[in-house]
Amino acid sequence: MNINFKGAFFTTQKLLPVLKDGGALIFLSSVVANSGLVGMAVYNASKAALNSLARTLTHELAPRGIRVNAVNPGPIRTAILAKDGRTSADAEVLYDQFSTVVPLKRIGNSEEVAKLVTFLASDNATYISGAEVNIDGGMGVNPIM
Repeated sequence: MNINFKGAFFTTQKLLPVLKDGGALIFLSSVVANSGLVGMAVYNASKAALNSLARTLTHELAPRGIRVNAVNPGPIRTAILAKDGRTSADAEVLYDQFSTVVPLKRIGNSEEVAKLVTFLASDNATYISGAEVNIDGGMGVNPIM
């Protein structure tokens, strides 16, 4: 909660006085904000809180023309798995498992997330505010069983 929610909240609080009207705020959240991940209750809740903050700020900052959006990555290949002590081979096994539930049958990469954030921050997205954009290869669209 301290990093994922409070860090974003207090950073935003300090940023707002210097953020130009017509600017954009983009929060990096996670697909677990809406779906949850077993054994990760606090992480899931922190991301849900972040998305709630984005929705609230969408209304509060609209008079200044500031657009607020949340980007919800799904499985993305990053160095995070190495930080919890996994070997690169262990990480690959996990990525392989995740890719079986992703309709595009692959793990995303950080460059793809960066391109989405860049788009949302650009003048090409001036009418997008209050969105929670999943970038998960379709993983959030589950077939009916």
